[in-house]
Amino acid sequence: MKRKQILNYALIFGSLAGIACFLFFLAMYSTKPNPLALRRPDIGINIIMIWASIWYYKRNNGGFLHFYEAFSIGFLTNIIGALLSGILVYLFIEFIDDKPFIEWMIHGKSLLLKDKEMFEKILNEKSYRQSLLSFDTQKHSVIITDDLLFKQIAIVAISLFGMSMRKLKN
Repeated sequence: MKRKQILNYALIFGSLAGIACFLFFLAMYSTKPNPLALRRPDIGINIIMIWASIWYYKRNNGGFLHFYEAFSIGFLTNIIGALLSGILVYLFIEFIDDKPFIEWMIHGKSLLLKDKEMFEKILNEKSYRQSLLSFDTQKHSVIITDDLLFKQIAIVAISLFGMSMRKLKN
């Protein structure tokens, strides 16, 4: 029963997070020339929804919460939210307007060229050239992976929420 509850809360709040992050992207799209470069603050939306999903689960579970429950709900909420927002942004740039994606790639490539010496120290010369060439061959679907990978930093928040909100039966 608890697994089903955990999944239900994660689906509800993850879906809300994904839709809210997509709406944030649309707001940036309508006001900024390069909305993909400015969408990083949307991780705050995920963190708020993670907290809400854990809090509602705890409230509806008699005030009791194990760390593994909080972590499971938070992790799944984050994954679902990131996946949904990534897919929605991908669909937008694939079928409506790919200009934000093109500008995002140009911005990334110019950053790599601007700090060439630093990146060549971190990467070897061959890896640097491959990274530079990859900007010309990227597909729109890289948006989904980018969103999933970036938002995994929310695991820190998930752990903190899980530790601070847990309450075990005596």
